[in-house]
Amino acid sequence: MAWMNHGLFLVLSCFGLLFLQWLRAKGHHRRKLPGVWAKLGVVGASPGSQISFFGAVAKSILSTRQLMNEGYHKFSKTLDQPFALPTTWVRSGSLVVLPPSRVPLLARPDRTSDAEWTNLPGMVETIQLPYIITDPSIYQNVLHFEVVRRKMQYRDMERLAPVTADEIDKAFRDIWGTATDWKTMNEWEACGRVISRVSQRILIGLPLSRDESLLETSRQYANSLLVGGAIINFFPPAFRWIVAPLVTLRSRYFQSRFVNILVPVVEERIRYWEAGRDDNPDDFLQWMIPICAKEGAGQLDATRIALRLVSLLTPLIFAVCYVFSHCVLDIHGSASRMDVLEGLREECVRVSAEHPGLDTTESVGSLFRIDSALRESMRLSDVAVTNLHRDVTSGELDVGNGIRIGPGVRMVFPTQNVHMDPENYKDPRVYDAFRFSRPHENAKGHIRERELITTTTPTFLPFGYGRHACPGRWFAAQLMKQALAYMVLNYELELFGEPVRRKALLNTMVPPVNAQVRVRRRT
Repeated sequence: MAWMNHGLFLVLSCFGLLFLQWLRAKGHHRRKLPGVWAKLGVVGASPGSQISFFGAVAKSILSTRQLMNEGYHKFSKTLDQPFALPTTWVRSGSLVVLPPSRVPLLARPDRTSDAEWTNLPGMVETIQLPYIITDPSIYQNVLHFEVVRRKMQYRDMERLAPVTADEIDKAFRDIWGTATDWKTMNEWEACGRVISRVSQRILIGLPLSRDESLLETSRQYANSLLVGGAIINFFPPAFRWIVAPLVTLRSRYFQSRFVNILVPVVEERIRYWEAGRDDNPDDFLQWMIPICAKEGAGQLDATRIALRLVSLLTPLIFAVCYVFSHCVLDIHGSASRMDVLEGLREECVRVSAEHPGLDTTESVGSLFRIDSALRESMRLSDVAVTNLHRDVTSGELDVGNGIRIGPGVRMVFPTQNVHMDPENYKDPRVYDAFRFSRPHENAKGHIRERELITTTTPTFLPFGYGRHACPGRWFAAQLMKQALAYMVLNYELELFGEPVRRKALLNTMVPPVNAQVRVRRRT
């Protein structure tokens, strides 16, 4: 991605704007902000020193990961206390990082007699949707997530499994090829193209889901949206209105192309639904139309529905590709690579013979080693440094230690540090593909319940926890397990070129966009 080549210019620009913001705010930086800040320790800055605080905010652009490591050990682990993490992301200049012991708060109702909170502002501002989608109804009234909750639960996976299995086979053959000679590929793009095609088979159905122009447009949009949001977040909120129109040019271009292709299809699908046809397609687009109709004529608009589909491209394509791509790299970069691949293939061959095939929920659910390999990669290769953000919208939330959080403060959890804590996982920096399946292999006596990809716990948080755990995790898990099993059975792969080194820009972990691999079809 070309934007990485201009990192120094962006950082210097951010530092200049941060300095201007600091001058503007000098002397009254936090007088109008909630008094909670006076009760919190600040990581990376000297207490009471505004110059030191400004330096920490500027440093966060490239060093959020290091600041979080320091704060986690100093405050979360040693004192079990929240702390302030300086950042350019929010107007207050700091996030409140809650300690892992407060994860059970995520199971509380969003609204209680004391306080109401929401995860929506953090979700929207992570990718800065208001600068890209001009219709606020799309991200404020998230009807499309309601469709996920109703139509993509575990009970729905049996119906979807054969569809995704069919598309995985065709996508790998078309994109990775069937030649038995080695060829070099960009691993990020190779994985992304497969995931994009399979996801959109469920999103918009055939034949459009195989349209190469649409697929490439959607993949580029999903990537540029997340990258653009990360770049915008480098800049202080007061200056984003200046830089955002330029930064989002690429994502807005791909969004416009995608919507223009989709609108005629959406209009036709609305006519199908209004006619009461019995042979309507079984895909996300068709599931969403009656739900939008219940909200009124304003929501049953083809452009608005197309934009809702667009807004799903990042979680459906980027996020799933991020996990799948990292899992491929983690497996093949592991010191025990050959043993891992042998164990995965043995399981895939055995399960395929028992069922037969891998196109049912029962067969995919029996891939415990495949599941473990993916879950372990999700633990090791987080998409962000902190996550599970919450904003209080009214009242005050008691988070312990005599601290009450009111409106104007964003809270997050130290998810990456939780996943890398040796008290939670033995040798946490080592990729152990069968970490979660090994305890159940030839087990004797009582053992704890299996922890699968979809199992959320206070020490495994990629899919969230509590009331707002990812509602689409069953679909994502099934798709990734089928794709990884297919790859293991049908392809040989070798890492090629420089090893991938993980980097963080602000709170975002940079995806492995330059990773190279050699692949060939197994005989």
